[in-house]
Amino acid sequence: MSRKTFFALFLTAALCTLTSASVIGQNAPVRGEVKLQKPDGTVVPVVDAIVEAFRTDIGSGKMPEAKTNKRGEFSFVGFPLGQRYVLTVSGPGIGPKIQPDVKGGMERIMFVVNEGDGRRLTETEAREAATAAANLPPGGAAEVSAETKKQQEELKKKTDKILESNKKAEDANKVVNAALKAGAAALTAQNYDLAITEFDKGIEADPDFEGSAPVLLNYKGVALQKRALTTYNAAAQGDPTGRTAAIEKSKPDLENAIAAFNRGLEILKNAPAPSAAEQSKFNLTKTQLLMHLLDTHGFAARIAPDPARDALSNGVLEQYLAAETDAVKRTPILLAYAGNMNGAGELKPATAAYRKVLEADPNNLDALAGLGLALYSEGSMTSPPNKEFLQEGLNYMQKFVDTAPETHKLKQSTKDIIEELKNEQKLAPQKTAPARRKG
Repeated sequence: MSRKTFFALFLTAALCTLTSASVIGQNAPVRGEVKLQKPDGTVVPVVDAIVEAFRTDIGSGKMPEAKTNKRGEFSFVGFPLGQRYVLTVSGPGIGPKIQPDVKGGMERIMFVVNEGDGRRLTETEAREAATAAANLPPGGAAEVSAETKKQQEELKKKTDKILESNKKAEDANKVVNAALKAGAAALTAQNYDLAITEFDKGIEADPDFEGSAPVLLNYKGVALQKRALTTYNAAAQGDPTGRTAAIEKSKPDLENAIAAFNRGLEILKNAPAPSAAEQSKFNLTKTQLLMHLLDTHGFAARIAPDPARDALSNGVLEQYLAAETDAVKRTPILLAYAGNMNGAGELKPATAAYRKVLEADPNNLDALAGLGLALYSEGSMTSPPNKEFLQEGLNYMQKFVDTAPETHKLKQSTKDIIEELKNEQKLAPQKTAPARRKG
């Protein structure tokens, strides 16, 4: 390979767009950007690249070097008008490139470099490369110029597209952060209408981004659920007509809350696998979505039963148990869910949740009482009564009565049921509760 051909390889293939500049005195600025084109085709700014300017209209002379900022931009304050320079760019991890025939007033120089060994051209190499570019044969120069221009146009389009995408992402991030802050403040203040409005703003800014949309959907779902609960509780002690109206008013909020949680989970499911650094945040968001979804299913089952919807809660329970392995954290969630499902007559998911609590905490009083009463209810629903259910329920209820303080709200009613089972069903409590039945 001839030396002339070798140095021609360093010629930049990036766009250099010239614009007129106002001249102050006898100098004019020179500015531009340095971008790295990665093997996958993406283009990113090069930070801390060194840009040097060697004078080429005479045999010597150099301007003070410039360095790129975090956006890959470099700037020379002023080149004397009428002088010509060759610019070189180098830096760690990139290959060197040159831009020949640079003069004062050129403010949109674009270097697009490739990955390399970080070598820095000497002044001699830079001048020889510039001379090689200037001495190309006329036909070759025309061909190179046309091909270079085509490459420059393609790179500019790609760079502009990336910059536009980055700008949109930056703008969306500002909206998301503002919406999250305002929505969280409104939620804390129990201004649920405002909270929902703010969270919607953040979701709409970037509706499918796994880094923000699931978090905002989780907050929105919580706000909807709390608004439904507030509406229901306000009318719970009133006349039946008022309670019915409150339930009907709460239903859309509950359905929308469930939809919000499910949408957040769907986004996470379809998202690329998180990096090791992001895995913990990903898991936390997923667990919180499932926790609030399960809680909302329980509340909805109690105040507005829907067999089709309530049947789906079994799958949610399984997903939540798989996601949250900390028994201490999940116990209050499981107890609330089981209590709601028990009150709604959804006994199978209720007993499943109570059993999970007792697996981790065999002496949990609320779970003992709840499971015993749920099994009693399930056994009493058949004709004749299912004594297997009644016996198991009696065992749990007796253990509860034996260990619960007299002040526990369920102790007396549980004692009454135990006496009923002894007298009417001729059952006696067993000292130990049987192992969980299969099926």
